[in-house]
Parts: sequence; C-alpha cells; structure tokens
Amino acid sequence: MEFIPRHPQPFTFQQAISFDPEVSADEISRLQNSISHLRRTQEELQEYPEDPDIAQAIKENNQTLAAQDERIFMLRLALTQRGASNATSAHYDLPPEPKPESGHGRHAGFTSDNGLDPPDAPLPGDNSGLGPSNSTGDEQESGVHL
Repeated sequence: MEFIPRHPQPFTFQQAISFDPEVSADEISRLQNSISHLRRTQEELQEYPEDPDIAQAIKENNQTLAAQDERIFMLRLALTQRGASNATSAHYDLPPEPKPESGHGRHAGFTSDNGLDPPDAPLPGDNSGLGPSNSTGDEQESGVHL
C-alpha cells in the first residue's frame, strides 16, 4: 500500500509502518494533545480577526492542524498495515472538549491541569486552611501566623 501525504511530514508512510506500535500510539496521543491545545488557541485568536499578525497565525495554525490530523491518519493506517486491528478504534480519537467554565461557584477560575476543580483549594484570601488560629477574633491582625 502506498500513501502520499498532502502536507510535509517528518517521516514517510513506509517508515511509519516500521515503527514500534507503542511508539506510534504514543505519537498519536501526543498529536491529539497538541491538536486539542491548538484548537483552543485558534478559538481565542478568532476574537482578533482584524489584526494581520493574528490572521497570519490563524492561517499557519490551520496548516499545522491539517498536517497533524494527516499524521495521525498515517500512523493509524500504518498500525493497521502492521496488523493492529484496533488502530482505528475510539481509543485513538480525540478526547471530548472540556465544558467552558461557568465562572460561578466556590472555585470559579481555579482549575487544575486536567480541567477539574480542586475540591479542597482555599479561596483567595481564605486562610482557614493554614492551621489553627490563636486569635480571639477581637484584635486586628495582618500577615500569616505559623
């Protein structure tokens, strides 16, 4: 089987067939993560369409997205050629986009790297998680007491 990419790729289809399946799977995951971040960036850049530099960045990012999508396709096809029957399974699909933050609630604006709210994170200015206080509540204190 021959595959001729439409976008520049760092390897040929024949080279992709020779990759260790685990390497291909890792590269697919890496590319999916990259695509996810780049799509979010594109959405943010759409807010400034009148800026010629941003318009150029959007164009270049679209080319990058197309090349990365094609690379994932190549790797999946190569895995299939090697006999990996699950190369086209949902395992290699992009994860669903996270829901936008509502901006309401205890942890509005605070998220961890995985997009989940930190359930026990203190609010800004909340020192209640810093241990017991020796204050009687009558005096005015500033700073953090250890």
